[in-house]
Amino acid sequence: MKERKHYISLTFKGSNAWHHHGKRQKLTERIVNIGETADCDVRYEAGDWQPEYYATIIQNEDGKSWRIVRRSQHVSISIDGKGTIGYAHLLSDGDLIRFDNQPMALYFHSHDDDRYDDESKTNPWQWVVAGLLAVVALMAVVLNFMGREARIGAEDVEPIEESVYLVKVDSVCRLLLIDGEQQQRWWLKGDGLPMGTAFLTTDGKMVTARHCVEYWLGADLDLTTKVADLADDDIVRWAIETETFNQTHPSDTVMRLQVWFSLYDFMGNKKYSFSSTDKRVHINTEKDGIFMLADFSQSYYWRSIRPYFTNREMELGDILWIDSIPEQGKVRLASIEQLNEVKSGTPLMICGYPMTGIGDKRMTFTEGTIRRRASAKKENLFFESNINHGFSGGPVLMKAGSDVIAIGVVSRVDSVSSGLYKWAVPVSEIHSGAKRHSQVEN
Repeated sequence: MKERKHYISLTFKGSNAWHHHGKRQKLTERIVNIGETADCDVRYEAGDWQPEYYATIIQNEDGKSWRIVRRSQHVSISIDGKGTIGYAHLLSDGDLIRFDNQPMALYFHSHDDDRYDDESKTNPWQWVVAGLLAVVALMAVVLNFMGREARIGAEDVEPIEESVYLVKVDSVCRLLLIDGEQQQRWWLKGDGLPMGTAFLTTDGKMVTARHCVEYWLGADLDLTTKVADLADDDIVRWAIETETFNQTHPSDTVMRLQVWFSLYDFMGNKKYSFSSTDKRVHINTEKDGIFMLADFSQSYYWRSIRPYFTNREMELGDILWIDSIPEQGKVRLASIEQLNEVKSGTPLMICGYPMTGIGDKRMTFTEGTIRRRASAKKENLFFESNINHGFSGGPVLMKAGSDVIAIGVVSRVDSVSSGLYKWAVPVSEIHSGAKRHSQVEN
């Protein structure tokens, strides 16, 4: 006799680009995400907002009942047309779930039988993505063969080795500011925290990936996480509490996380130390995503640079640079004109410190290949290479004539393609950021 299963089905009342009226999805997962992101179990059509989660259906501790939890600040949820729910709501069999900016509703039905059939796994986009990747891979092979004369080798990048450093967070503190004046400070040591890579440029900049310093931004956080379950000294908890404070207090009362981080050479010698709140430190928070966490009593907020499948602009926020370093490095940033010439199939060399620890292994070179850009306007770099944790923040190099130039900064692995492809923030973000800062100063 088959085991009886407790699961839910969601039937669509209305149609959109993803689903037709009357279509049913059966789900046994304890967590069902609904919204516009690629990893949502139930997807809606993207609107004017950045793709986001609308809500999450969670199985309760009894294993048989379910609740729906709000995830978005911008999308209200009503059940059976009885008005907007609070942060969470217990679901009953036959409930009609509606989101205020979508004409399509969801009919909720709970099941207790052995006839489960997972229709939700049939996702036509999986086939589209697979086909596109196959075409891209074939084109890359052809273009790579045609462009062999531009191949870059280890001998080309060895001269810049002394300008590539391991970046390590030393400590983090939380500041409470009222009208710009510091009121309180809490400290958290940085022992055992993640490391990454940074490099010095020929025009006196230190460059790294932002998540190497503000490493909670790239945390793989379950959006149903209960903040109370996180350790009191967990930096992700600090980040959640800090963002929640800033979202719920007047603008003249601000909480800020200050990070102290250092650069080390391959022998483990500390060369430079910085503070993330130094005026010379440049980051771009305009494209950060503010995710909403919630339970039955309270909502929490979390700032992230998590990438989206349909809109990769969040990746462009994953860069940090510092002006006026006392030492001029040997990594030359590509110009805008040179970036415009980058094509699929271009051979690359990526430099970084694999996650093996200070002094354990020297900085490593590894080959790569440009595959495509995510957006003709934003020009995120999508590349293939055998890199792992620790390369984040390192330079993505190519050959331009006899010169070696950095076209991007290693950012994140693409979870949609199971880690095969990686993303780099183009150095045009530094050029445009420098231009913005110059305009502000003038």
